[in-house]
Amino acid sequence: MNDKGLTKIYLMVITIPKGKKEIIADMLSRHDVVAYAQTMARGSIDKGYTKNLMFCIIKEDRIKDAILALEDRFKSFRSNISMVYTIPLDSIIGVSSYITLSNGGNK
Repeated sequence: MNDKGLTKIYLMVITIPKGKKEIIADMLSRHDVVAYAQTMARGSIDKGYTKNLMFCIIKEDRIKDAILALEDRFKSFRSNISMVYTIPLDSIIGVSSYITLSNGGNK
């Protein structure tokens, strides 16, 4: 928590095999992911190789549990070429954006 009593929020980026986004989205809803967007991504070497790319907003105190759950889920995918990482948003957004992205700023 920062000096204003607000929990930091992060952008979580997840790459997963094509067709697995519903499974991941359902699982992330249990970890207080407030919003997410997804798109298709194509490899630079093999143009036929596609993945889903998800962008999620998550609170700092939920990251560890969410990543551990994602790692367990990744093990069940046949092509286990998945990745997850987070980027802090505290230096990028203002207070009004924070309130919107953090579900009203509630803990």
